[in-house]
Amino acid sequence: MKTDLRERTHAMLRAELTDAAFELIVEHGYDAMTADELARALGISRASFFRYLGSKDDVIVSVMLGEDRQFGDALRAVEPPRVASQWELLRIALAPAISLAESAPERQRARLRLIQSAPELGARLRRARVPQIDDLAAALVERGTDEFAAAMLASAAVAVLDQCWSQWQRNERASLADILDRAFAELDAASSPARASS
Repeated sequence: MKTDLRERTHAMLRAELTDAAFELIVEHGYDAMTADELARALGISRASFFRYLGSKDDVIVSVMLGEDRQFGDALRAVEPPRVASQWELLRIALAPAISLAESAPERQRARLRLIQSAPELGARLRRARVPQIDDLAAALVERGTDEFAAAMLASAAVAVLDQCWSQWQRNERASLADILDRAFAELDAASSPARASS
């Protein structure tokens, strides 16, 4: 019991420090804040910073990614008769991203600008998305999709999401939901038998 409490306390402190560190990085810029400066601003030692947060890049990746199972679980919650195509299903699975965009649009746009200011972060984020893609593919397989097709579809869906984030970030009046709807409608139309035979 004491171990569980200690682990929960550690997780809560880590989450609080991660959010605070990330906001400092967004406010001051990626290159302007070193791990030592972040530790001082957070009121912790350098050793504690690395023990709880890992690195500055780990902070950013942790906040930007969210839960590994968020898209797969959103897909698992969809009733089978509800969707007409795989693309429609994948669009629904990305609902957690829309919730994030709508809950704090200014903050999320600032976060995306930070990622764009440091190309190496974008590459690291793409690598860190692998568990999300794998879980989304697993959710497709659970619905009867072939494993190879599921892996390709899940990878494509997350790549489309990244492009839609970029479009949304550049236009403050844009709706991420509308951008995703348009992107997946294009994919659905392009892969429909009627379009393919014309």
